[in-house]
Amino acid sequence: MQTAPSQLSPGSGAGSPPPSRGARGPHRTPRKISASAAKHIVLIALSAMFGLPLLWMVLTSFKTAAQALALPVVWWPHPFLAGNYPQLFASLPFFRFFLNTFVYAGVTIVGVCISSSLVAYGFSRLRWPGRDAVFYVMLMTLILPFVCTLIPLFVMYKRFGWIGTYLPLEVPTFFGSSVFSTFLLRQFFMTIPQSLSDAARIDGASEFYIYRRIILPLAKPAMATVILFQFIYCWNDFLGPLVYISNQSSYPLSLGLDLILGDYSTNWAWVMAGATAATAPIVILFFLTQRTFIQGITLTGTKG
Repeated sequence: MQTAPSQLSPGSGAGSPPPSRGARGPHRTPRKISASAAKHIVLIALSAMFGLPLLWMVLTSFKTAAQALALPVVWWPHPFLAGNYPQLFASLPFFRFFLNTFVYAGVTIVGVCISSSLVAYGFSRLRWPGRDAVFYVMLMTLILPFVCTLIPLFVMYKRFGWIGTYLPLEVPTFFGSSVFSTFLLRQFFMTIPQSLSDAARIDGASEFYIYRRIILPLAKPAMATVILFQFIYCWNDFLGPLVYISNQSSYPLSLGLDLILGDYSTNWAWVMAGATAATAPIVILFFLTQRTFIQGITLTGTKG
């Protein structure tokens, strides 16, 4: 017996109406295309605005000393002097400055990763009286400027006999001195389901085992972000080494760049060459780790 057309189901064959090509169709409307184009134009303009000083710095590093200060501005160097870099590195021990900075950054990164992750685990995965109050007190220390504690810390480190070494800059990182890193990791740890820790506790796992074998492997994006932030901080740190480091052979790159600046006759082409050499590792590091960095920032703060 043949079924009447009116009895066919809405999704069965000939009885269903043809799909419409309205606003929900696969084709983008001209309004959406215009909005997307405008957004990209604004982003390109902002990128060019922020990238222009970087381009000027790189080009100036290949100019003569007179062209670096010429008005109107000479954008393209003529002649193209590649010798500014070897002359600068021959006049100052820049490779030593690079090595000092890498060692300083490496030690502090280890300290921050160990101490901040442990403290963040206690603030996010353990329940104890006054936990949130202590956490908020810790966050309040972020508004305390470094110069407010500079003199008492200097007196204390002088009594320890640490002045002239990197110990005042490296040792505190092993005791949770990086509040921002602790906050960042704590927010990321809170996105990890609590059921994973509960299941491990039922199986008899200790808290340190849960921290080391469950939480840390899942927090690789956040840990990579902390490493990147700490590396950039150490790479750009000027005030700390200026206060505690007195021997020129122990200078980091930030103090080494300051040696190029003369009192009256500064060669700005050399200054830009040193700045370009100092900026290159940061730019390369960001491009190599930008996916992990963005992932860590995106996932941080969304409580699971």
